[in-house]
Formats: sequence, C-alpha cells, structure tokens
Amino acid sequence: MLVHTPVYSEGTILKGSILYNVESAKKLAFEGLDLKLDKTTFSDKLIDENNKENREALKSGKKLDGRYLMSFSMAKGFIKGYALVYENKPEYTYYYSTSGYLVAIDVDNKPSQNTFPYKVGKYSAVTGNLVSIGLYISEDEQYVYTKDGKLKAHWIGDTGYNAKGRPIATRY
Repeated sequence: MLVHTPVYSEGTILKGSILYNVESAKKLAFEGLDLKLDKTTFSDKLIDENNKENREALKSGKKLDGRYLMSFSMAKGFIKGYALVYENKPEYTYYYSTSGYLVAIDVDNKPSQNTFPYKVGKYSAVTGNLVSIGLYISEDEQYVYTKDGKLKAHWIGDTGYNAKGRPIATRY
C-alpha cells in the first residue's frame, strides 16, 4: 500500500546553479562588453608615483594603507611587475612594470561580494583596447577568452585547461 504524504516547501530555500560550457560562457562574457576603455579612465595612472614604495612593500610583505599589491608576470614572463588595487576604487586593477609604467588595466563589474557570474575585462594601457575577458562563474571556476573570443583557459580551482580539456597552467 502506497501512502502519499504531502511535502511542504514553506521555509525551505532551494538553491540552483547554471551550468556553462565554453560557448555559453563566451556569449555571456561578451554580452554588453566595452571593447575599448576610455583613456581618460586611466590617464592619471600611466606612471605609478609610488613605484619605489610599492616595490619595497612587495619585497618586504608590508601592507600599505589604502591599496593592495601583488606581483605578476605577463606575456610568457617577458613583462614582470606588480598589480595595484586602491581600496576606494576596487573595480580597477592597474598592472605596472617594475619601473612603474602602466601596462594593463582590469575592469571588474562585480556588483558585490559573493555575486556570480561576473566579468573582468583586461585592457591595454597603450591603446585602451580589450586584451582578454574573464567570466567568473564561481570562486573556483573561470573562463578566460582572447579579445577575438578564443578560449585561453577554463580554470577549475588552481588548474587551467585548454579547449580540449588538457591542463595548460597552474596558479597559486
């Protein structure tokens, strides 16, 4: 004998998720994206006036008031420097060469903490043109595309995979 008992969902919170693949993530990443950044957005940041202080803080591990610093390497290691985020403008990350010249800018459209998905566009400091776009699906998953829409990497955790699903990079 089967007994049907009603199930009440009142007070129950249901959570769902959206599954993305390379194409659906690309479509969302490029939707409404500016392909060029207005140079007036970063014209006052072309040279880091605190270059020496920032480099010394990175070496010593010292935290500076009002800004966050991290080292980076771009273009297969040919460009090395540091990334700088100001606490009062967290939507922008400025990438400087070790000599203090701006090489790229990230623009982060994340509306608030723990909100996914969101996009981060990387722009050239020379031209203002889009270099790449990252779509952050969750804290542990991102898709990164070239300006032409070619998948650079699908990051899951600390491993980046190519379009064929082969590991191509690790981060830490």
